[in-house]
Amino acid sequence: MNSFDQQGLASPFKMQGYGSFPVAPGLPDAKQLHGHVSTSGGVSGTSFGDTISQMLNKANAAMGTPERLSIEAVQTGKVDIHEVMIALGKSEVAFKLITSVSQKIVGAFEKLSSMQV
Repeated sequence: MNSFDQQGLASPFKMQGYGSFPVAPGLPDAKQLHGHVSTSGGVSGTSFGDTISQMLNKANAAMGTPERLSIEAVQTGKVDIHEVMIALGKSEVAFKLITSVSQKIVGAFEKLSSMQV
């Protein structure tokens, strides 16, 4: 009997082995994932520059949306403030992603340029 049973509580984990370490759930078999994972949304066949360009265009569009929505909300009142805040959150995530990717690219370039040939 473990401490959960003594206190009348149900254990949140299935205990095995030593009784104090929860067992992590196993990964699903690849056959179980069939139909749940899509590869059609990728950018296969395009160059790295095209991929970065597409990412920048999408981020630029996402960053312009909050401003457009907030102006429309003030002028017409037809846009809910929640939509503006969601668009603002999306633009913030896009900005952080672009910043992170650009830092990784600069870091990779610095590593390559410091290599001796």
